[in-house]
Amino acid sequence: MRYFFVILLFLWGPVFAGTPDFTLPGLDAETVKLSENFGKGPIIINFWATWCLPCKAEMKALKKVYKKYQSRDLHIFSISIDDPKTVNRVKSFVKANRYPFTVLLDTNSEVFRRFGGTHPPLTIVLDREGAIRYSHTGYRKGDENLLMEQLEKF
Repeated sequence: MRYFFVILLFLWGPVFAGTPDFTLPGLDAETVKLSENFGKGPIIINFWATWCLPCKAEMKALKKVYKKYQSRDLHIFSISIDDPKTVNRVKSFVKANRYPFTVLLDTNSEVFRRFGGTHPPLTIVLDREGAIRYSHTGYRKGDENLLMEQLEKF
């Protein structure tokens, strides 16, 4: 019986531990630690890839969301899961589209998997304290309205 509880704690421990923290490099080698941004405002984490068409459409929508909510201290961490073979496309893609939010690199998809990702895009909303309040996989036109509804709650 004791082993059962040890196994249960091992399997369910991450669920009770809260939002997975991470430190990832940005496009210009700066690093960002997620937990250092708690308490400043809501956070959107968006996992995407340059080869993902729905991701590209969602990125355009996120640009509009950011412009609307940046005055409310919204932070968007746009995390590319491009692998080492395609990651060289990220910087030029971001620059060409003038995305105003922070772009990070998760080339081995480790952080993506820690947040339960199976395929991009994956969008997660954290409240000011860092608790996950909303999560959505995929993108269809209009999904940004659901995202803005969640942000209005904060």
